[in-house]
Amino acid sequence: MKTSLFTILILSFVMVLSACDKKKSASSTDSASTAPSTPSSPPVDQKFLYVASGSCYGGGVTTSTGIGTIVRYNIDTGSMDSIVMDYNTASPGDMPVAIQNFDDNRVLVLVENAGGRRIDIVNKDGSGYTSYITNSTALSAVGRDMALLGDGSILVSKSSAIEKFNSAKSRVTSGASPFVNAPGSTCATTNTLVSSLTTIGDGKILYTHAAATPNNKTVLISASGYASTADCLTTVAAPATTALPTSALLHSSGHLLIAYGSTTSTSNLIYSYDVDANLNTISNATAAYNNFAVVMGPSRMVEDTATGSVYVANAISSYNNIEKFSYNSSTKTLSRATSIPFISQSAFTRCVSAMTVAN
Repeated sequence: MKTSLFTILILSFVMVLSACDKKKSASSTDSASTAPSTPSSPPVDQKFLYVASGSCYGGGVTTSTGIGTIVRYNIDTGSMDSIVMDYNTASPGDMPVAIQNFDDNRVLVLVENAGGRRIDIVNKDGSGYTSYITNSTALSAVGRDMALLGDGSILVSKSSAIEKFNSAKSRVTSGASPFVNAPGSTCATTNTLVSSLTTIGDGKILYTHAAATPNNKTVLISASGYASTADCLTTVAAPATTALPTSALLHSSGHLLIAYGSTTSTSNLIYSYDVDANLNTISNATAAYNNFAVVMGPSRMVEDTATGSVYVANAISSYNNIEKFSYNSSTKTLSRATSIPFISQSAFTRCVSAMTVAN
């Protein structure tokens, strides 16, 4: 039977339409089925807030148990981006307690585990980690904080002392003792809970010590460590006998911020100080923030140096969130950036033990 040219044209048109519809449908289905399960690589200038849920210290307040993770949040929006490390799965019992940016692709993590304290290098893309330093003699007490110096050396605070490792990962001692161990003079009796540390000037070591008054204070030690009383440069007492220093932050403004936690509500606050690394002075104490309805059991502070914003983690179990503040260097005060916590309570913000800002 002959088919008219008109019928052939109609059938051809229908077949083309049908093929297009199938291609469109297949394209949509394929796109959904092949969507990446992890975020694609962010722009190189994108910054994140890396947050560790581990073994935290908030000044004696009741804290939740950390879940052993490191996750990162968008620094601008506070939305969660990805899980960087899950120690609970990879190495149960390990708890991250400090983080430092190592390079564009990795972070350094101080791991607290009585059976295997160490420093790891963790890949930012979540692909895994390797052990970096595993010195059981040096890392012999509860790990608290860590600082990466410009020459590649590392300072580690543990409850009882401060250890140093050079860029070759070898332990640096003061005689036969840790780099800073049982200092004397006005720095005496500050070796039971070295809660945080940072460096100022040419590498002078500033650390906070959380113990009963009068030993709840901030201490400045020589860059060469502690060998004699001359290496104790200065100390500053907490603003209240019940305030225990938990975190030190040298702000880009040049001011020193110290967070204090306490079971006494009114002793949960943040103070700002003038610091002179040449004169070895810490002075002009100013209450930067003292609303304990917002800051309660602060366990860690970090700054986004691009904006001057300060992020504060609350360790008390009823909060478990992260607040964002702007800092006024003229009045030396902090102002809450949002009317609600910047990062709300979740499993990943339980007992925040460390934070850092990095790409």
